[in-house]
Amino acid sequence: MVIAAIGSIAVFVSVASLGLWFAGLRQPSSEARLNRLAGTARSSPLDAPFSDRIVLPIVGGITGVLINLLPHSFVARIGRQLTAAGNPMTTQGFFTMVTVGSVLLPVTILVLALSSSGGAIPAAGLLALGVFSVLGFVGPFLWLSRRVKARKLKVWKSLPDAFDMVTVSVEAGLGLDAAMRHVSERMRGPLTDEIRQMLREVGMGRARREALEEMAERVDVKEVGTFVNAVIQAEQLGTSLGRVLRSQSAMLRIQRRQRVEEMSRKAPVKLVFPLVLCIMPSFFVVTLGPIGIRLVDVLSK
Repeated sequence: MVIAAIGSIAVFVSVASLGLWFAGLRQPSSEARLNRLAGTARSSPLDAPFSDRIVLPIVGGITGVLINLLPHSFVARIGRQLTAAGNPMTTQGFFTMVTVGSVLLPVTILVLALSSSGGAIPAAGLLALGVFSVLGFVGPFLWLSRRVKARKLKVWKSLPDAFDMVTVSVEAGLGLDAAMRHVSERMRGPLTDEIRQMLREVGMGRARREALEEMAERVDVKEVGTFVNAVIQAEQLGTSLGRVLRSQSAMLRIQRRQRVEEMSRKAPVKLVFPLVLCIMPSFFVVTLGPIGIRLVDVLSK
């Protein structure tokens, strides 16, 4: 009876946590902010949804204990990776996903298996449960790493066109803010999203240097950091901004061409393993198979 009750609670917390996480991914950030602001205006806590009153405190407490046990540098690094990935969720939400996938769901499966089998689980079941727990722990980190790499690749591909547009706009007489606003209006992608956020911060009174440096930190692409440093130095030294932007744009295109050449030279080496593992066995079967069949026939006579 106790095992069944524990299993029911674990199933409820696990399913509710996953449902809340998927709902948070589908909800736009602006709508979430409006809901939080509207939630602060409620007169009674009983007006809040059941998930906000019961489920979120339970899962948040478990996740908070996990975050406190982890090193601060590790948590900060995950926060930076989430920022580089475009802030798909908060740091606590990410560790909630890790906790649900690696702890709550395996515990739920274990308790249900114990209750259904009378307290005996085969070794294969325990091994599968361990593998499932490891996958639940490693999976979110792999997902985050792939999301960061994909976003950085999109930023890197859009850099030459964006920098060329900024350079042409500045040389035509526009200021840097107006040129970057022109880029944000004409282009789409993660880079222009970061430029819009930087322009909003500058419009709210923040220093341009701080806004640019924070944008480079959020994007976490080396070329963007180099561009920001060049712009800041040009403003401090009083040199021609158009000339600096022109040189940075030319350098970026050279680096892009060199990187493409490097990737093309690595392609033959990467093709060796698919050739050896996939094509060569079938080639040997086709060429040596008939010889082997005839040899067997000859030896059997």
